[in-house]
Formats: sequence, structure tokens, C-alpha cells
Amino acid sequence: MNVGMRALCIAATASLIPLATAAPIVLSGAGADAAAIQATVDAFRAALGDPDNGSAPGSQGAGRREVTWDEGGDAAPQEFFSGVPPMTTFVDRGSVFITLGPDAFVISGQPDPEFGGINPSYPAIFQTFSSPRLFGILGFPAMFVVFTVPGTTPTQYPVNPPVVSSGFGAVFTDVDLANTTSLEYFDASGSSLGTYFVPTQNEGLSFLGVKFDDAIVASVIIRAGNASLFSEDGGDLDVVAMDNFIFGEPRAFVVHEPATLVLLSVALLALLWRREKRSES
Repeated sequence: MNVGMRALCIAATASLIPLATAAPIVLSGAGADAAAIQATVDAFRAALGDPDNGSAPGSQGAGRREVTWDEGGDAAPQEFFSGVPPMTTFVDRGSVFITLGPDAFVISGQPDPEFGGINPSYPAIFQTFSSPRLFGILGFPAMFVVFTVPGTTPTQYPVNPPVVSSGFGAVFTDVDLANTTSLEYFDASGSSLGTYFVPTQNEGLSFLGVKFDDAIVASVIIRAGNASLFSEDGGDLDVVAMDNFIFGEPRAFVVHEPATLVLLSVALLALLWRREKRSES
């Protein structure tokens, strides 16, 4: 028997077995103010990589994107965005937002910062990570984040061909109930990559970010508390607002075709089988 041929065949077939990927990097923290979570947020940014590509069009070779909601500064008015169709305000950063119903998104602003016009108690319980504006959902408190090539508005959902990121993180304010506010990650096939819960901090700030070994995240479901901004926070009702979204550079999903390896393996197996038969005769 040709030992070298057997070894080559075994090597070829072994290459078809998916290699184990590293466990995702999970960074989370909570505290009374922005300073308490700054180091955790910065560590997540570093894990995703530099630079912050801002609104540069097209997928960049490295780095990350951020949405801070703060365009317009202190003078910006409160803004409402219908959840149907999707909110495409930040496609220049490679992200589209979709509610799980016909509800509206809202960005805080004048004349009532921190959503004081919706509920006068909110400025006392909500605070910003990057001043001065926050983001929230007026209805059912859950939403999709879908990635797109920066500067390109999708014409269909799910996005086809898929666009993926290496990770996503977000800042939340006034997370009161454990195991309620969460991020769930999905790959390009729609399979869940796991659900991760945001740490609690009453009237403070919380951060959660998950970085995967490869760019495999096509969408994220954010569950922000269990009650809409029209609810009264307290008891079993947890009203949560959001601040910065931070995510790995969105890029087209690459399908790694194993066809060449399959053909090579089959050919080597056939050759080995013929040689075995010959040696038996």
C-alpha cells in the first residue's frame, strides 16, 4: 500500500471538517454614569478595531462604525421615525433599524431632553453616554438591526446578498430587571448565534457588546426592557432607552465553497481504492 497516498487522502478529507472557531468576546459593564462604563466601551471598540469609519461610503478594509444619535447637538428637536418602512437614517454607517410592529422610533431632543415630553419622570431616570440625545421605541420594546454596505439602502429584507459584521454592542440606560434587556445575534442564514443579557443599573448606564471571531453577524434583535416609552417605569415594568450603537465594519458575506476540496478528496479516495483492489488481486 502507498502510505504517502493514504496520508495525502486523509489530509484532504480532514480539510473538509470545519475548524473550531474561538468563543466570542463578551464585554459588559454597568455603573452610575458614563465614566463607569467608559473603559468597557473602549475595550469593545479596540476588539472591533480602528478606525471609526464614520460615514465613509462603501465597506472599508478594517475598523468599525458607530451611531451616537447626537447629530444636531443640543438644539436638535425630538424626532419620530415610523417603524414601517425601516428607519434608514444611518445607512451611511451600514445599519438599518426595523421595529417588530408598526411602532415608531424616537430620538430625544428639544424641548424635552431625555424624553421628558413623553413622561416627565424620564429625565430623572435616563442619562446619556454621549450627550445630548437618546434613542427609544414607542411601542413593543424590541427591534432589528440589519447591516448593509455603508451608503447603500437595501431594496429587500433580509438583505440579499447578505452583509455581515464581526460584532455589535449598545449602551442602555435604566436597565432595572435582570435577564430582560438583551442582544440576540443572527447569521446570514437566520440562525441564532446566541442571546446575551445586559447588566442592570437602576437610573444608570449599562453596556453589552459581543465580538465574534469572524464577520458572521447579519442582524441583531435588541430587546430594550419589557415596556414601551409610554409606560410608567417601576415594579414589573422596565422602561429602557438606548444610546450609542457600536459595530464591526459591515461587509459582503463571503460563502466559502468547498467544491475544490471535495473533488480532490473524492479523486484521491478513488485512486486509493483502485490501488487497494489491485494489491488484493
